[in-house]
Parts: sequence; structure tokens; C-alpha cells
Amino acid sequence: MVNNLNSSYKLSGKKWLIILLSNLIAYCCLIMPGVQIPDSLIFDENHPTLIAAGFQILVVTVFLIIQIIGVQIATGSKWQQLFHTPRAKEWLWVLVFFILAYFVSVVSGAISQKLFGAVSGNAAAGLTMSTPHVWLIFIYQRFSSAIQILGEEFLAIMPLLAVTQLADSMHMPLPLFWGNIASALIFALLHLSTYDYNLGYVILGLAFTRLVLNWAFIKTHNIWVSFLVHFLFDTLAFLVLLLVTK
Repeated sequence: MVNNLNSSYKLSGKKWLIILLSNLIAYCCLIMPGVQIPDSLIFDENHPTLIAAGFQILVVTVFLIIQIIGVQIATGSKWQQLFHTPRAKEWLWVLVFFILAYFVSVVSGAISQKLFGAVSGNAAAGLTMSTPHVWLIFIYQRFSSAIQILGEEFLAIMPLLAVTQLADSMHMPLPLFWGNIASALIFALLHLSTYDYNLGYVILGLAFTRLVLNWAFIKTHNIWVSFLVHFLFDTLAFLVLLLVTK
């Protein structure tokens, strides 16, 4: 599987730099509006306006498109190899990895909270059943999150492939191990602001779940599979949170 992974996505160092630079630029575009824009443009339960909704869609779309452009510049039409319509067996893998991701998340989250304390969690936690138009807002948030989650898959999968190839070229043992470590740590650290900058919590609580998502991609060579697992996982988590919030 490791050799197959390397041979399928082997690129020059220059091309990997283009891709990883596009990851970085896209991430900066995602977080910069949160620092500079007024609260009225942040879509949440307090500002469920069309202007705020449109702005959020614009931000997450730019976040995704920049990364797609980076991969396309580096690989030409080969970037489409990352995607194919999930076959019947891959839909089964979506279910299997979704269940596994949820189990790993519950266990690692409980341990993280025990060791490092509770965190506030995602901003979507502010949505409650008493919020006006709660289900309309929830559906919109899932649509917006779908775009962002696909972008997050690029942020995690590209370092996985790049570091795996680098480790393999340096004849390091278990190159896929190092790729997974880099990917999981990057993914966890990118969520620091979401979880009150609790470093221990995000590393232990998120990194292991990311490894499951990486496994879904490695097993199928299809970002759609890891994306679907990620999206279903987040949707269930927010739905449960919504239903239990009074």
C-alpha cells in the first residue's frame, strides 16, 4: 500500500512546494476574515443574515478553490486522480470509517477532557432548539461546512502525501507513519483556535480521529471517501449537540 501510494502521487519537490504553499495561502484566507471583519458579517445564531451567509460561503469557497488551483498547477489534469465517484464497496468503507471515527473521537475526546480540561468547542455550539429558524440555520451551516471540510481534506491529505514521499526518498523506515504524523499534527494544530488554544486537547482529541480519516483515503485513494466520513462525522456531532442543548 505504501509503494502504491507513493507511485500514484509522486511529484517533484518544486511541485509539492506549490501545493503546500497553496494550502498555506488558503488557510490564511480562511482565518483572516475572522480577525478583520465586523461581527455582523460572521454568520451564527446571532447574525443569521443573508449578507453574513453569503460572505461565509465566499470565504470557504475561496479556501477550497485556492487549494484546487495549487494542485492543478502542480499536476495538470492528474489532480483529478484524487477523486472518483465512490463505488459500491467504497460506500461501505464510508460507513465503516464513519463508525470507527466516531468511536475513536469519543474515546480520545473523553481522555483529552480528563487530562486537559473541557473546551468550548465549535461556534456552532451556540445554536439551540430555541433559536429562531434553527433547522434552516443548521442546514445552511452543513452546506457551508461541506465546502470547508473538503478544503480541510486538502489541508490534511497533501502533507500526508508530501511527507510520505519525502520520508520514502530519504529511505526512512515506515514512510507512511511519518506522513500520517505530519498530517494529524497539522490538522490538530489548525483547530487550536476552535478549542480555546488547548494544545494537549487538540493533539490527543483530534489527531487520532484524523488518522482514521487518512486511513479512509489511503484505503480507497479517493478524497471523496475521507470527505464523506469527515462530513458525516461533523454533522452527527453537531446534530447531537443541537438536540441535547436546552
